[in-house]
Amino acid sequence: MKNIIKITASLFLIFTLSVSVVSAQSWSVPNLSKKKQNPYDTSTKNISSGKKIYNINCKSCHGDATMRNMLPLQPVAPSDLGSQAFLMQTDGEIYYKVNKGNGAMPTFKKTLNDESKWMVITYLRSFDKNKKVSKKIAEVKNPEVSDVKLLLDINKETKSVSANLTGVTKKGARVALQGIELSFKVKRSFGYLDISGNDAYTNEQGMIEIPFPSDLPGDREGHVNLLVKVTDDAYYGEITVDRIATLGVPTDPENPLDERAMWGTRANAPIWIIVSYVGGVLSIWSIIFLVLFQLIKLPKLAKTEE
Repeated sequence: MKNIIKITASLFLIFTLSVSVVSAQSWSVPNLSKKKQNPYDTSTKNISSGKKIYNINCKSCHGDATMRNMLPLQPVAPSDLGSQAFLMQTDGEIYYKVNKGNGAMPTFKKTLNDESKWMVITYLRSFDKNKKVSKKIAEVKNPEVSDVKLLLDINKETKSVSANLTGVTKKGARVALQGIELSFKVKRSFGYLDISGNDAYTNEQGMIEIPFPSDLPGDREGHVNLLVKVTDDAYYGEITVDRIATLGVPTDPENPLDERAMWGTRANAPIWIIVSYVGGVLSIWSIIFLVLFQLIKLPKLAKTEE
């Protein structure tokens, strides 16, 4: 009976782990991300450049494209990035996955620049036998603009943050910029927490609205330091907006340095450390004074013996 229970528990654990790993490998690509198209053509030079970048960053797990010699990871092996099943995706989908990462797939957001990512996609697309007849998805195109502005609107009642991205055309008209990914972040003690979600792209009016997490703590008044920026700065440069917003949960923060602990200040150091330190210092100085006292007595002892 005990063996049956153990076997059942083991099978249940294996099933649970398998489901969790498979779910971690699933992808949810935003619709606007799918519409991105590779700005580089499939020239011999670009394909060669992409192959070099692929061999350095991708080959160790995915193997040689079309050769199906991927690293045999368990329970889910990496895909053959040169297969037709993989290349059925749009350029935007592949770019999103390379950029974001998921599960065992690492993110290359900071490891590779945009050009390198597109070069890899150009190389992989050279294996696509159906690229000439594949369905083209309309790419979101914005006019050439200057004086790009990012405006924020914070709604305390609905606890949401809205952003509006616009620019000025050559004719002097201010127009909305659509299909641009924005990053919404909240400053925390040791960095920034991204609250953007998966579909943080501006719409046709250049607008995007995201809900603020209802359980995110702020200071005593609920203030949080909000940072919104254009994720890809290749086209419009670095555009960021900082704002103090009263959207967090009012919290009376506890300063760990105020506690009597190892990492505390000198006044809040543990008692045993203070006692040990003072005792050690007194002991050392006592020995020093004892040695000096004995040295002073040596001449007197010498005279007494004479």
